[in-house]
Amino acid sequence: MTLEEYPSSEDPVNTEHDQDAIGEGDFTPQQNHGLAVNVERQRKKLKQYMDMSIESIYETDQLNNMERTVDAIYHHSGDALETPILGDLRKQLTGLKNKIPSLLSSIKSAESDCESLHKQNPDLPAKLNQEKLALQADESRLSELTSEEAILELEIQKLMAKKESVLSQKTAAAERAERRKQKMEELKNIEESIKKAEYSCFQKRNEMSKVNATINATLMDAKRVLFK
Repeated sequence: MTLEEYPSSEDPVNTEHDQDAIGEGDFTPQQNHGLAVNVERQRKKLKQYMDMSIESIYETDQLNNMERTVDAIYHHSGDALETPILGDLRKQLTGLKNKIPSLLSSIKSAESDCESLHKQNPDLPAKLNQEKLALQADESRLSELTSEEAILELEIQKLMAKKESVLSQKTAAAERAERRKQKMEELKNIEESIKKAEYSCFQKRNEMSKVNATINATLMDAKRVLFK
């Protein structure tokens, strides 16, 4: 059965009538028979919902219908084993109505951030490695020139011209190193943003998995009791 074949959001479930019902003793035999048929129909609907994932139920606007279906069975079941399970299921469905939209929105947002950052920086690892090697070379050269400067200071009178050249090279190397550092800092910030986005996505998926596990456990218990 496709999702489109499941009861739509306009699927009529007369909850007001269900909630006002007291018991089969308040109805004629024909009404009792009709009530039993209606409850059985609601059970079949509930079984269909139980075969769907919570995400699918929510995304196809079936959560309210499922809640009404459970409510109808709850009010007319009369089974001592079914009633507490149905009551617990009702509470969980009510809580999910507020929780699932937030979780799905957070997951979509985190996934969008990850995808955007990856697209903007497809070769980030290669760039970081390239800049790291370049910075090492620049800093090494800067260190060499600084040492040479100290030696030249001892012969300042004879080697003034050479000292000027070295100082010029040193300045250029220092500027390059500073630019490299700034570039690396920018790339590291991007890398950190990606890691945070990926971790956020991981956390939200874990949270969704826990939600699924909880409701699935309840649904399995409900299936065993309702459809034994």
